[in-house]
Amino acid sequence: MIRILAALLLTLGFASSVIAEEAKYELRIDISWSSDTHPYDWPAAGGHMSGLIGATHHGRYVMFADGNTASSGVRSVAERGRPRILRAELDEAIERKRVKDVFQADGIAKVPGKTSVTFPVNETHSKVSFITMIAPSPDWFTGVAGVDLRNDAGWRDEAVYVLWAWDAGTDRGSTYTSDNEANQPAESIRLVASPHFLGDTGLKQVGTATFTRID
Repeated sequence: MIRILAALLLTLGFASSVIAEEAKYELRIDISWSSDTHPYDWPAAGGHMSGLIGATHHGRYVMFADGNTASSGVRSVAERGRPRILRAELDEAIERKRVKDVFQADGIAKVPGKTSVTFPVNETHSKVSFITMIAPSPDWFTGVAGVDLRNDAGWRDEAVYVLWAWDAGTDRGSTYTSDNEANQPAESIRLVASPHFLGDTGLKQVGTATFTRID
């Protein structure tokens, strides 16, 4: 009966408004992190953000989480801004049906700045995660993990998230330009609570991520 109803709706041209299996979103990254907002120990050469890499997925995939150990792919992005290993991890997750699509965006050559990317999402893989390196840094990054673009009412028209600085736990460095010194064993992922990202009222955000439905 459901299949017959769906076929009828398609014939009448109503299926797109009633059965919303897929959607398309734009992700806009607005980075506010700069020498003005975060003056402590600001690097002389300035700051930038690496290329962004993200994915749409279901609940059994986790790109990063507070208290987890960073994967090799997350470590490579956080320490060097290189997405190749994480892309390989995501490709494997695609084969296991945990990830649906992978998307990438240009980095930000000078902060503050913006970048954006569009991507598809579907009902079975309605969550999205992404990361980008805060550079220079030992292993600091920003991003979001497990954002669900669908709720009980359907696809969300817009969702805005604050971006914080995260420490991947893989490098001992404590300043923007610390020498590479691996943590053995690696520590867990956590928010960066050093003076670089602390203000009078607590942690300072590094920007915002805005998801806007565009289809």
